[in-house]
Amino acid sequence: MIESSAPTAFVPSRRALFLAFLQIGVSAFGGALPWGRRILVEDREWLSERDFTEIVTVCQAVPGPNMVNLAVFIGTRYHGIVGALIAFAGIVGVPLTILLLLNEVYHAFAHLPQVKSGMTGMAAAATAYLLFMSLKMGGPFWKRPLGIVLCAASASLAFFAHWHMALVLLVCGAVGVVLSKRGQL
Repeated sequence: MIESSAPTAFVPSRRALFLAFLQIGVSAFGGALPWGRRILVEDREWLSERDFTEIVTVCQAVPGPNMVNLAVFIGTRYHGIVGALIAFAGIVGVPLTILLLLNEVYHAFAHLPQVKSGMTGMAAAATAYLLFMSLKMGGPFWKRPLGIVLCAASASLAFFAHWHMALVLLVCGAVGVVLSKRGQL
């Protein structure tokens, strides 16, 4: 289990847990990770920067959407199974309802050239947003040459070598553990 570097005395209420993940869920256009980080680390200060990065790493190593996994992880940390269910409901409830409605609208108009062009533009913006978040989360590594090499190696193995994400995490994660223990990362 990941040890928290945040004060252990603080435990958000179940209501606060639900509302935080509801806020993430309804704010997260193009991806929830940046909003999750902002709300959990910067605004509410429930997690340190390091805690967030470590938990996201664990959440990426298991099947399922990262932020849903993160909601379950955080909910369980603070309120056990009930907390996991509360955080899950908060993060997926409203977005699921919106998605079901948009699905109907999209399928009714997907054939229109304007809709196709709009989707292409949104895909470009979403890609840029993911790149921004990756650079922001990788901030601590940009100060260490081996951190940059490990990030580049991970991206290269996934993109160019087409390695499965689980294998990238296993191999590069093991290298990261060794480098970290040596004080080089």
